[in-house]
Amino acid sequence: MLIVAVIVSLMAGGVIGFFLGIASTKAGARSLSDIVEQEAPAKTDNPTRLVRDRFELLYPANWTMDVVDEDYDPDQMFAIESPGAAFVMFVFGDMETDPVESLQTQIDGFSKLMAESAIQPFENYGKLPGKGAVLQGRILGTKVTVKAFACYSQGMTVIIVQQYPDKDFRYVKDGLILIEESFVLKPSKQEHTPNKPDSGAGL
Repeated sequence: MLIVAVIVSLMAGGVIGFFLGIASTKAGARSLSDIVEQEAPAKTDNPTRLVRDRFELLYPANWTMDVVDEDYDPDQMFAIESPGAAFVMFVFGDMETDPVESLQTQIDGFSKLMAESAIQPFENYGKLPGKGAVLQGRILGTKVTVKAFACYSQGMTVIIVQQYPDKDFRYVKDGLILIEESFVLKPSKQEHTPNKPDSGAGL
């Protein structure tokens, strides 16, 4: 079970740390440009289905799960990546957190990376209500859009961050919509023992 601090810090470190790392060298900056050039249209006709105990979703057949990341956990933290530079990252935790605070952590982190970012709030990720914000700006000179979302539902804290270079939106739009519209949280399978009547009742 993730404690509140870990839920927030994993997302901030996992997503934002990636860009801080590659921005530290010129070679890293060039690699981001190369990745952007490698984008391909999302293949949504025959999507891949991801089914876990607490959630399920669909994603494009030519997108992949980043299973080699050291923080990868199919039930708590993972990213789905396009062939280029777009991705959607999910973080799940069993403890309740304030969606407003969780979202603000993401906004603060990305605002430090994105030059003159514009922020637009929203309330739902697919059918899931919560607190979200769309940020638009530049990272390493590339125009990008970041969509961050946080909620507490079905006994879980959920943080979702999607990002794509603006020039690739036409390629990744259908893939992002597929993931968002198919994402479903499931109720906990914890069994509840019914209250037994007092054997002495009524005597």
